[in-house]
Amino acid sequence: MKNVSLTPAVFHLSDAVNAIAKTYGDNPVVPRGPKLKPLLGRVQRKIGAALGSGDSHFPVMLTSSGSGALAAAVASAVPESGLLVVSNGAYGERQARYAKQLGIKTVHYALPYGVRPDVAEVERLAREHGVGAIGMVHGATSTCSMNPIKEVAKVARDVGAIFLIDAIASVFVDPIDMNDIDVLVASTNKALHANPDLAFVAVRNELMEEIAGRQGRAPYLDLGEAYLKQRAGSHPYTINCRALMEVEAALDQLESEGGVAGRHAIYKSRTDLLRAGYDRLGLKRFEHEGMPLQSIGTALMLPDGITYDQLATALADWDNGDGECYEIYSAQGKLSGSVFRIFNMGHYELATYERFLHALGETLARLREAK
Repeated sequence: MKNVSLTPAVFHLSDAVNAIAKTYGDNPVVPRGPKLKPLLGRVQRKIGAALGSGDSHFPVMLTSSGSGALAAAVASAVPESGLLVVSNGAYGERQARYAKQLGIKTVHYALPYGVRPDVAEVERLAREHGVGAIGMVHGATSTCSMNPIKEVAKVARDVGAIFLIDAIASVFVDPIDMNDIDVLVASTNKALHANPDLAFVAVRNELMEEIAGRQGRAPYLDLGEAYLKQRAGSHPYTINCRALMEVEAALDQLESEGGVAGRHAIYKSRTDLLRAGYDRLGLKRFEHEGMPLQSIGTALMLPDGITYDQLATALADWDNGDGECYEIYSAQGKLSGSVFRIFNMGHYELATYERFLHALGETLARLREAK
């Protein structure tokens, strides 16, 4: 039975990425050996090419998940004048929590989940508190919506603040103008379709030099220290070389699909199919005015009388003879009792989602009959 992952965490990857793990044992790359420098350089150049930031930003690679990259970015890039966090979901709240735990002056503009930030209020708070950085999530995965980064980027420029975005769930699939961004936090799984073993922080070159001139607040996650080593083709600690090779394979796959624009088109075909199906099944989307939906998934209201556990268990146990079952995702925090999420990430054919919609419709009908 193939467990189709409709989650943003772990899902099926391409044969090219999976092949790395099968051959790496026979041909490993030593973390401080001579093969690291060319491998690391290629990966960083391909990231820059994919994002259109090769001449403007340096991607510092980290052996961590996206959460580690966020901690590194906040700890290393935010100046002493502090950080204004604009949050409307679980991951914005995480950004504020990290900053506070690091002892950084933190102003938290906290909104209900999924509600569009008031850009004028962002500017007012930034000026009133004199912060040196503004942080926000781009793709707000807890609600599957997109925040207005271009508008907030303008505020950051106007007030002279660094603009830091968590793009873990949007990079490589939803277009981002890197001219707007000073610090971009990213993971290499999610829409890049590699494993969740590496992350990176792409920092504007001029800011990167500033960061390298001071000590970061978090040992091991010091971007300046890592940058100085990686600029010379090394790394201050043990870096996951197998994961670097998988990331390179994933970047090559991305390029073969037409880059970010090509992957965005693939994902749009998935969301068009799925959202039309949800509408036919009578499922209501979780949406707020002025907040477009992400390409990677959709947040949906739980039908009356059906719990998430009932729905998730029935889909995980689905077996109609086609060899597939399905794993969906719960909502987070304040939405967990009323919302569930279905993601369309990974290496799957469009027909996979057609079969899932059939399974979802049958499952909902059975659960309603059993009430």
